[in-house]
Amino acid sequence: MTAKAQRAQPWDKYSVTVETVVRWRDLDAYNHVNNSVYLNYFEEGRMAYYYRIAELAGVSPENKEIFDGFATVLAKTDVEFKGQGRLHETLVIGIRYTAIRKIFLDAEYGIFNKSDGQLLARGHSTQVSVEKEAMRPMRVHPDFIRYAQQIEGDALTVVA
Repeated sequence: MTAKAQRAQPWDKYSVTVETVVRWRDLDAYNHVNNSVYLNYFEEGRMAYYYRIAELAGVSPENKEIFDGFATVLAKTDVEFKGQGRLHETLVIGIRYTAIRKIFLDAEYGIFNKSDGQLLARGHSTQVSVEKEAMRPMRVHPDFIRYAQQIEGDALTVVA
């Protein structure tokens, strides 16, 4: 392993990361990433997390019924903007779940410029676990909790 590969990156504190490249459609009139696009980047992070859960469960991520109709909907989110992303930059999106509380899932995010490690945005979200067909709140599926605990370790607070 090279010295560069061993160097700590600012996104290392997130348990799941995914890269994206800034596209022209992501930009605003000032030629930097539009503020609203960061919410889309958070969503990309959540999808990467769910793909990681599916991998641990040994199922295809396209399997929509991975946990008996369990799904989540976004209830609340916030973003703190720290820098500007620009066209063609590679960004690293980091996500970690911090708490699962009965029907709620709390996550933290960080978005970084891959070339220099600059933090561009950070945020939090609360999702509500729902039964997919009826869209009614339900307890977070125990298998999801189990896999999230594998990913997060002791950093994840679970209140069943």
